[in-house]
Amino acid sequence: MYGYLWLFGLIFPYVGGVRASRLSACMVERAYRELEAVGYSRTTLRTLHLILDKAFREQVGRSLGAHKPRESDDERPVWTIAEAQRFGDYVRGDRLYPMWRLLMVAGLRRGELCGVRYGDLDWSQGALKVRRQIVVEDPGSRVRVKPPKSPNGFRTLILDEDTLEGLTGRATSGRASRYLFTGRTGRHLRPDNVTGRFNQIAAAAGVRPLGPHQIRHLIASNLLDAGFGIHEVAERLGHDPATLMRYYTRVSATRRLQATNHIADLLTSPTDQLA
Repeated sequence: MYGYLWLFGLIFPYVGGVRASRLSACMVERAYRELEAVGYSRTTLRTLHLILDKAFREQVGRSLGAHKPRESDDERPVWTIAEAQRFGDYVRGDRLYPMWRLLMVAGLRRGELCGVRYGDLDWSQGALKVRRQIVVEDPGSRVRVKPPKSPNGFRTLILDEDTLEGLTGRATSGRASRYLFTGRTGRHLRPDNVTGRFNQIAAAAGVRPLGPHQIRHLIASNLLDAGFGIHEVAERLGHDPATLMRYYTRVSATRRLQATNHIADLLTSPTDQLA
């Protein structure tokens, strides 16, 4: 509800005084352009368009007719593998190292990371069940425990031995909370604080402070480059495969060249090869 209200609040100064029956596509598109000019991203504007168009259809019974804002021309910055390794080496002495390790190998959303409880770990199978997330819900900075972002967010991840060993160490060190990762007061972590701490550590490690969400893009691109299937990667990240391909992948120059050479080799006849 807060998210919808916030998005509608962006466009209300532009079209809020216009009757729905007199609202035109030109008015809405002009508002999109002005909002982009003052700094709102096209991703935000595309989300705004989806809910505005739906609300208009329900109210008026026809399509708004406005063109959806174009996708961003900017490529999301993502760490290189070398940067990820440097961060991992630097953070080994951090109190929350098992959490950072889990983030790096599992690609959990920051809210999912904060919401992990001891009961979500299946020690015998070496698996983690993702069942909830913690979100900051309004300007008052209150937090709520909610289900994952989508039905695909409910998933079970098999963990590697090193990651599982770090989590086992936390489980056997005594606990005052049902949450696996807590602050020094014993309360579960806040997603916004996780982002802030992540960027502080990244800067200290000498890598770009891009926030924890870009790790998901790093994992998706590198797993796909390594030959893992779209559905395998989407399951790991808790995404729909179509969404994964649209937002979480990037094609490297090396892969482009490999694809070019591969199809060229397939289509080159034996006679041409001899020549």
